[in-house]
Amino acid sequence: MNLEKKFYMKSFSILKISTMNFDKNKINEIIENFVSTKVLDKGITSNTITAYKKDLNLFTKWCLNNKISLIEVQKKDINFYIHFLKEKNLNSSSINRKLSVIKSFYDYLNQINLINLNELKTIVTQKLEKNLPKLLSEKEILHLIDKSKEMYVKNPTKNISYLRIQVILEILYSTGLRISELLNIKINQVANIKDKLYINGKGNKQRLVIFNKNALDLLKNWISIMIKNNKNKNSYLFENIHNIKVISRQQIYKDLKKLALKTNTDVEKLSPHSIRHSFASHMLNRGADLRSVQKLLGHSDISTTEIYTQVRQNRLKGLVLNIHPLSNILKR
Repeated sequence: MNLEKKFYMKSFSILKISTMNFDKNKINEIIENFVSTKVLDKGITSNTITAYKKDLNLFTKWCLNNKISLIEVQKKDINFYIHFLKEKNLNSSSINRKLSVIKSFYDYLNQINLINLNELKTIVTQKLEKNLPKLLSEKEILHLIDKSKEMYVKNPTKNISYLRIQVILEILYSTGLRISELLNIKINQVANIKDKLYINGKGNKQRLVIFNKNALDLLKNWISIMIKNNKNKNSYLFENIHNIKVISRQQIYKDLKKLALKTNTDVEKLSPHSIRHSFASHMLNRGADLRSVQKLLGHSDISTTEIYTQVRQNRLKGLVLNIHPLSNILKR
């Protein structure tokens, strides 16, 4: 019996009854079956798996609370669900991602003949707000790096987290890596690199990452500390010193927030992703061409990278309006 048939047989008896009669275990089983097919078809990452499950758990819980049958969901129900998501202050991008997962879930049910018609195929996504990425200035980032170094030097044993966040900041800012990509790197991948590394990025696409000398020196120092703390070359680069778990993104946000407060940096503006945005923007400001920045960021579509040119245009506009002599005369 093939794998899809197994999923079908496993789910059939469950889906013949309404969502109102499901218990949590049955709902989780349906979701697990769906996610398993996605792993096989697309090779989705562990982060994507977690996001799929979270999105579907939220949706099925909403269906239960509103006495809506999971196999009889209609467009009008989705419109109410969108309203529910907006009340949770989710932005259009987050809502669209959740809708995409729901549509894919119902495609799966339709493909294995558990529902006769997937009328959710034509759900209209939300219009995206054109929000420009949050950026930090070069001065702000250098100040954060210097402060983390200063805090570590004061007490290396107690303040090891400051060295860790310094290394993370240096690497993110000098390479443009996504935080998920950085956390997936193992010591054996970078222990002997000279200046470049090939990584598997978003969508499992391989790309080249360049390390400058400063980032490399910090990286080698960090690896030596990890090895001294009983880590081996198969360990992840940023495992917790006291156990074998990779540090979480939540821990990195916590460390960044602590550093932001010590440097009077806007906490809302500082995140691993804003460091990546700043990398792209600062590269363009210093003369890098758009195609090169696209490759460094790992964007499959250059239109994704073009948003940084708008940031640059706004900066140039500000310079003309605020610095040009005629602008100053007109202000009088």
